[in-house]
Amino acid sequence: MKVGKIEFPEFSGTRCLMMPYIQGDSTSVPDEYHSYDEIIDSMFIRKGDVGYLTIDESVCRKGQAHRAYRAKTNRALHTEVGRQPDKIYTWGSGGGWGSSHTVTLDRNVEILLANNIDDSCAVWDSIYENTSIDGDIGFAADKYPLDTAVMMKAGEVHSIGILTPHESLAVTETTQRQFLRIIGAGVTGREPYFTINPNIK
Repeated sequence: MKVGKIEFPEFSGTRCLMMPYIQGDSTSVPDEYHSYDEIIDSMFIRKGDVGYLTIDESVCRKGQAHRAYRAKTNRALHTEVGRQPDKIYTWGSGGGWGSSHTVTLDRNVEILLANNIDDSCAVWDSIYENTSIDGDIGFAADKYPLDTAVMMKAGEVHSIGILTPHESLAVTETTQRQFLRIIGAGVTGREPYFTINPNIK
């Protein structure tokens, strides 16, 4: 569901992964992310709650999808989390994305997504409860034809859940891609690759 629109700052290679911060408060992030101050102050799930910020600015090559390297089929269709057999929703490391209980998420965690390239992400107004251990659901692609998806436009902010099917799509030209994700409260634990925020103890 579209909930707003943002204007990305000038591309600079900025990157942080699941960095804890105070939603709606740009003073809670380190100085190197202050080009995103206006976005951080205006886009949040619940202002004042701890959230988890991902900013990923990178070059995306023509004909490639941003998440294609993780895909197990010819479609990079996925949910944001993996599901263990006991219905624990996780991110994980070691054996692969979603394979351990290092990080768990509540079932009702909310997520905001945006990027700067038209039609490079497809989102379905749906829930796929029986997601895989690593969140890849390419095996269920027949349930999600692209002509039934909402194609995200540059700067649009969409609200999804942890089990909302969405798909990274191949870009038509090599370009500088900017991706923003805000994850709300309900995350427990951390992975070694999560960005540390010295402003949040």
